[in-house]
Amino acid sequence: MIDSIILIPIFIEVLIAIGIIGGIVWIWRKRHWSILKKAAITITFAAVLLISFYASFAFILVSSDQANYLAKGSNLGQIDYDVIISNAQKAGYRVDVPTGADSIQEFGVHPSNIRELDERFGKEYRFWSAGYFYNEKVYFKTVKYQGSNDIEISFFKEDGTYSPFKPEDLPPDEWIIEKFRLMFGINDVESRNYLTHLKDSAGKGPETKISIGKEINVAALYSDLKVASSNSSISSTVGDGWFKETFYSEDKKIGFLDFIIPNTRIIFKDRGQEYIITIDRMGGVRPGIKLGAGEKIPEEKYRGIFKKMFVNLGLPPEKVEVFKFEYNPSVW
Repeated sequence: MIDSIILIPIFIEVLIAIGIIGGIVWIWRKRHWSILKKAAITITFAAVLLISFYASFAFILVSSDQANYLAKGSNLGQIDYDVIISNAQKAGYRVDVPTGADSIQEFGVHPSNIRELDERFGKEYRFWSAGYFYNEKVYFKTVKYQGSNDIEISFFKEDGTYSPFKPEDLPPDEWIIEKFRLMFGINDVESRNYLTHLKDSAGKGPETKISIGKEINVAALYSDLKVASSNSSISSTVGDGWFKETFYSEDKKIGFLDFIIPNTRIIFKDRGQEYIITIDRMGGVRPGIKLGAGEKIPEEKYRGIFKKMFVNLGLPPEKVEVFKFEYNPSVW
């Protein structure tokens, strides 16, 4: 939510603009005034409006400026996420569950028919994107942007150059057709049509893209990667809830799935300073502090406050020492 202090100059600026526009209209209705006089007054009014605009803009910049202490996130291992949120509420901390564009509901989908993933990641996880490796250099990944009904597939070539991705850099036709059929549940003819469009787009940049107006069959994709792989690894979350499961055949990557799980911001206010712990369901934690521009806090003090918060949340306080904080005196 926009701070009320920032809204004040915006409201004043709107009133000034309305008044000046009304004044200009009134001036040009004065028939007995010369055009030169009307023009001079109009220019003066315009200058006043411009000055007030820049003054308001400067006020907003100064008012919204802040210093912060930021730390890279770390994973603390297995936690009881729901108990931690309950403890935060009991301790009187503000608990902010992301909403709107920050909500995980805005990202990807939750497949309803993969019991194994529900058991591993909980029933609130979301599938975000996926990819297949043809070899160690050539692979493709999918992404679905907010507000779009299409899945974008991009092919990449990681060979240390930024040369255009040419049609001959693509994997064999049958390999691509098979992946399209599997992922989107389409027939051979549709797959070949998409392959043709893909080849037409090649050679125009370091990656080759195509959009497909179908939903990914996540269950079929996950099953295929499990069968084809000998093992997999999961990246650690660091508070934001994003993680990747990468599948291997022996020591070679064959594909990956990107997921996001719920995360929450736990906030403690002390003398105008905000101590924030962002935590996700898989044990990822990222602490940070917001304070006035140029303001500083002794390290011993802010680490002590975070240790007390960890105790109140049911987290081991010694883990605070894991985090290294970087101070930024201003956001501008």
